[in-house]
Amino acid sequence: MEFKRAAFRLFSIPDTKPFMCVPIAMYLFWRKTGKGFLAFLAGLAIMTVLYVLAGLTLGSIPVNSSYAQATEGIEIFVTDNGVHTDLVLPVKTDLIDWRDRLYLQDFAGADSSFTHVGFGWGDRQFYMETPEWKDLTLTTAITSLFWPTRTAMHVEYIAQPLRQNKYQQPVIITQAQYQALVQYILNTFQQQPNGEFLLIEGKGYHTRDNFYEANGKFHLFKTCNSWVNGGLKAMGHRAALWAPFSFVVMRQVRD
Repeated sequence: MEFKRAAFRLFSIPDTKPFMCVPIAMYLFWRKTGKGFLAFLAGLAIMTVLYVLAGLTLGSIPVNSSYAQATEGIEIFVTDNGVHTDLVLPVKTDLIDWRDRLYLQDFAGADSSFTHVGFGWGDRQFYMETPEWKDLTLTTAITSLFWPTRTAMHVEYIAQPLRQNKYQQPVIITQAQYQALVQYILNTFQQQPNGEFLLIEGKGYHTRDNFYEANGKFHLFKTCNSWVNGGLKAMGHRAALWAPFSFVVMRQVRD
């Protein structure tokens, strides 16, 4: 009899209570964290929708709505890569020669024959670590959007005049407007006491561009596109009340 009892204990099904605790623990964990995670996702989705709606609404409200483009003057370009906009200016005019501030010796692939120079402003880390969209990381994206971050100016010398197309829009402005735009750009660069810009060495994407330390913080409500939109405002051109998206900027210079 004792032998049978021992054999029964040896070969009987083990106690299932510990195994039942696993799904129970998972359920309790989900009750505590799962609902919170779903609430976070729902909140993020609502914020995204509100942000887009605000961008579309405020982007459709014009500033300097009575502006009429000059028929003669200095031609600049506003360019768009689908996400990010830049300002492209002549290298030299009667008002400024950009080579006096952006030294050609710092641009190995550029020379005195280059006709234009492009300016963009944005998140410093994003610029440094994301030469192409495939290089974008979740950490960089979240940090640049949800936390005020350091900024940089991206400068690129361009070999020949641009041609108008969907992504390159010419704008004719007066000398007074150009002077205001130049001052806006100059004020965005961090400068040494002697007035020289602060070059960030070795961070360009190729031999015709460079990065410089910039003023201002990048965040969800002050983006690269709102900087270009600010340039339009500064020179009295028609602009959007707020322009977080590139197509909002381009709409103002096309209309």
